[in-house]
Amino acid sequence: MSRLSRYLLIQFTRDSLALYLVAAFLVWLTQMLRLFDLVTAKGQDMFTLAGQAFLTTPPLAREIIYICMGIGLARAFRTLQQSRELHTIHISRRVPAIWSALFIFSLGGALIALFISNWAEPASRKTAARWSAEIAADLLGRTLTPGRFTEFSQGLVLHIGGRKPDGTIINFFADDSRADDVRRTYMADNAVIISGEDGFQISLRDGRLQVWPDDDRYSEVMFARYDLAIASLTDPIELKNPLAQRDTATIVLRALEEQKFSPGVRRTLNKRMAEGVRVIGISLLVAAFAAFPHARRGREFLPPELLVLALAFAERAASNFAGTLGNWGYYLGPVSMLVVALLLLTWRLAPKRVVRAVKAAP
Repeated sequence: MSRLSRYLLIQFTRDSLALYLVAAFLVWLTQMLRLFDLVTAKGQDMFTLAGQAFLTTPPLAREIIYICMGIGLARAFRTLQQSRELHTIHISRRVPAIWSALFIFSLGGALIALFISNWAEPASRKTAARWSAEIAADLLGRTLTPGRFTEFSQGLVLHIGGRKPDGTIINFFADDSRADDVRRTYMADNAVIISGEDGFQISLRDGRLQVWPDDDRYSEVMFARYDLAIASLTDPIELKNPLAQRDTATIVLRALEEQKFSPGVRRTLNKRMAEGVRVIGISLLVAAFAAFPHARRGREFLPPELLVLALAFAERAASNFAGTLGNWGYYLGPVSMLVVALLLLTWRLAPKRVVRAVKAAP
């Protein structure tokens, strides 16, 4: 790599990294404020609050990494344009140095995005879920008083008859009316808190489950054992994707063992791998517009930051919508940016005689 390429790479990386660090800090601070009431209500300290906020940051950091890289790249090219360095590079025929720096910049960003989406984000989700389960287990042990009905969370009432010396709960009762469309009641003669692969659970023994849907079709199920996740007693009821807590290597190995790649597995893998293509696509597209000098002295119609933001949001919306239609839909936005960037670069780098020939064609 030449000195010029290193200089340009430093310019691209400096602006992007500074913006990314600021955005990541703001995301972490926002998560702190969002989780403050939830964590403090469970009797936890500030360390737990900061840790929980940190573990919820990677999913949002993955969403903004390509935006920060696009804005940082646009700012760097604008600085080179204003200082006339970009003009000098083109006049002295040192343009390959730009593409060399851009290649390393976009490839490095793509690897970081793939690392976050394929390993860091699933690991953080899994750790956060387990930590939340431990908090819920601690809260459950401290809150429940034998012989007293306790509102464990809004819409959830618990009652226990007592505890044996070994910790076994006697006469467990739980009434869950948090969901709008169904009400569940759990009753068991005995209950034990256990730790499993999916976190802490209440293992109910010799009981029954009563379900009251909103259509008043009552049903009751008798069971000898029923494992109830403790985290589900404190967290809002929502559909959780177990694949979100598994890294890509684990998902692929399990799929190979089962000799089947389900639609959910394919959708998850395509969604994660599209992040790398997205970084490369937006880097090339910004370069196609901003890597060439011009003689305009007036103000720009829109700042490049707003243009990159509008492009990123439009691309993300199109990709997410296409992803609901098919497993390969997540590549729609990134591939579209790549195609447009390559077409623009081909046109702008074409010899002048070719451009004249195209303009003269009927």
